[in-house]
Amino acid sequence: MMVWTPAQTGAFLDFIVDERLYALFHLVAFRGLRRAEVAGLAWADTDLQGAGTLTVRETRPGSESQADEYDDTKSEAGERTVALDEATISVLLDWRAVQEREKSAAGPEVWADSGRVFTREDGARLRPQWISTRFEDLIRKYALVQAKHSVEGWAIDRIARHHRISVRAVQVATGGEPLPPIRFHDLRHGAATLALLGNVNMKVISETLGHARHSFTADTYTSVLPEVSRAAAEAVAAVVPRRTRQSTPDAANVISLADRRNRRGQHAG
Repeated sequence: MMVWTPAQTGAFLDFIVDERLYALFHLVAFRGLRRAEVAGLAWADTDLQGAGTLTVRETRPGSESQADEYDDTKSEAGERTVALDEATISVLLDWRAVQEREKSAAGPEVWADSGRVFTREDGARLRPQWISTRFEDLIRKYALVQAKHSVEGWAIDRIARHHRISVRAVQVATGGEPLPPIRFHDLRHGAATLALLGNVNMKVISETLGHARHSFTADTYTSVLPEVSRAAAEAVAAVVPRRTRQSTPDAANVISLADRRNRRGQHAG
């Protein structure tokens, strides 16, 4: 399992902020929905201006999850309510306004009223595999932008024109660290890691991800726990300001307790 660091996740989201379906990637990165779940999410199952939640419905025959190889049904807890932070609520409200404009422009004869939160430009539902393909395309574009600048020496304006993206997006990529190529499903793992870094209780993480057993969540993320612990230790150390860099004393300059006792004994004699 490979997950991005918080800095890498932030760089990716900043890079794609102008992407039509930015809200989809934002939601998965922070709340960890499965690919089939985000493809099948309906507006009727959201409460953005009230409780600030969305409801993931239990898998039904014919739903997106049947064709989704990453739908971990053996660990599935079925229907669940997922709490949303203010930033994610704002992102989803902005996206709903965009979708309403698309619906108005398409007209009733063209618009496929699927009721889905995330749709194609004609309102039709998204295929789960398309979501993964688009995600991989965006990662490749990020890498290409970095290469054009650092390897080929292209100016930022030229890169923006070539890739038809904003200057701001180019600046994000050229000023950020490389993004390891991960799967779309790994964004879900990344959401769990972010929650661990935020000291969220494992039980809460398990319920948010929709795992039937908390032990499954703990077993799945055991490999990232040492990294989380190290990050926590570094954060604590960073709180205390120091004038000089701390290092391990040279072994040659360290006098053991036994040596000091021997020396005191010699002086006493």
